[in-house]
Amino acid sequence: MRVCIIGSGLSALTLAKALVNQKIFVEVISSNSSHKMDKFRTIGISKSNYEYFNKHIINIDKITWKLRQIHIFSDSLKKEKLLNFENNKNHLFSILKNYQLYEILERSLKKNKYFNTINLKGKKNSFENYDIVIVTDYFSPIAKKYFK
Repeated sequence: MRVCIIGSGLSALTLAKALVNQKIFVEVISSNSSHKMDKFRTIGISKSNYEYFNKHIINIDKITWKLRQIHIFSDSLKKEKLLNFENNKNHLFSILKNYQLYEILERSLKKNKYFNTINLKGKKNSFENYDIVIVTDYFSPIAKKYFK
């Protein structure tokens, strides 16, 4: 099977990594030659998603902060706690930086024989060689052309 993913963001690379782990050929087509990530942006994931990611996609232990408590406060209620999530100090939720996840995925994919990247510039829009085409970048010129 051959899959084309249009876009090069976190969703595209995560999907590509999951597919190449299943020995599916993936080509990522992007108009960006270098993807810039905000160094301060983070993602929060549940414990079950963290475990799934580690088992089926790529190990993210080294870049993850595991939260064992979550407290939500309100300014309007004199800083009173609205919600308190705890589970006997067990792992509830994880936070990781977008750019670190992106770098790990990118490094891993570049080494994989089932993966290839193509720069959109100069590429003729021919999708006959793919079994499926997935668009993860709504603003891509290809997405604009075929999906209005």
